[in-house]
Amino acid sequence: MTIVHRYLLGAFLRNLVYTMLGALLLFTVMDLLDHMGSFVDNSATLSMVGRYYLYKGAWIIDTILPIAVLMAVLFTIGTMARYLELTALMAAGWSLMQIARPVILASVLVTLFSLAWHEYVLPQANINQRKVWEVEIHKRTNTINPTENIAVRGADDRMYYARKFDPNTNLLQGLRVVTREGPRVTQIIAADRAEWVEGKWVLTGVTRRRFAGEGEAVDHFDKMTATDMTIDPKGFYRDRIRQQDMNIRQLRDHIRMVRQSGGNPVASMVDIQFNLAFPLVNIIVTLMGIILASSPRKTTVASGFGLTLLVSFGYYMFMNFGKSLGHTGTIPPVAAAWSGNVFFLLLFLVLYVRARR
Repeated sequence: MTIVHRYLLGAFLRNLVYTMLGALLLFTVMDLLDHMGSFVDNSATLSMVGRYYLYKGAWIIDTILPIAVLMAVLFTIGTMARYLELTALMAAGWSLMQIARPVILASVLVTLFSLAWHEYVLPQANINQRKVWEVEIHKRTNTINPTENIAVRGADDRMYYARKFDPNTNLLQGLRVVTREGPRVTQIIAADRAEWVEGKWVLTGVTRRRFAGEGEAVDHFDKMTATDMTIDPKGFYRDRIRQQDMNIRQLRDHIRMVRQSGGNPVASMVDIQFNLAFPLVNIIVTLMGIILASSPRKTTVASGFGLTLLVSFGYYMFMNFGKSLGHTGTIPPVAAAWSGNVFFLLLFLVLYVRARR
């Protein structure tokens, strides 16, 4: 790596860190002022408030990362253009993309970080944030780890319903197990209670109904050991995740469940494509920032901030508009999620052709 590239990469990383820290602090303070009344009214402790913003920080980082990348590029390249360093390097035979190569490579790493962050960190952070806000601060019923009226699908593709679950004793009350073959129900097992004993469910007060054609066979048992139930107690106490908080792996499982139940999984298919497409915004805004900041006009702090707002607002609006159209089935999932990236990539190519390079 040349001295020029080391200098450029160091300046970009410094600007990126400063921008991220400033934006994170700004978003946190604004949100704190907005929610201060709720914290005071519910006598929230410092621990609750601190953990709430610790978890919410994951969402803030995911949201502001492309904005911070664009602003860092504008300030870094703009400073070189303002002090004629770009002009000197171009006069020495360097192309614009050759000069900006370390920034582009850094944006690729930021994209990989964003994809991993959205897949492994953000979903659980969102769940924990809602737990603190709903259960600890507002003292509401825990609907994220429910203990009543639970419905889950096991690894054997059977549906399990429980009226009540005690996670301390692993005791189920009002259990129903529904087995299907396609859309047809073939068996329903209903038990007054079920207890987890030595790695197996022991059912009490059992009624088993089996359906074959138009006929029905009913059996009653005072007690039976259900060796074929593949779900364990943790399966009844897992986090209930909103679709918008799911990662790609969870969305794939959700699509399979929706299809098996005869539903339409198009919204989940759009969300998978969106989760893949959104991290690439970091590379595209980097390329656009390089072109915009290298123009003969001097990039000041005010103009850089204005360009950041303009490009970021346009990008988020375009991406979310496409996502909404995809959720309604107006356009295919791939087009819904990737149209924003394609549009701004084409815009970059137009700017690149017209730029000094």
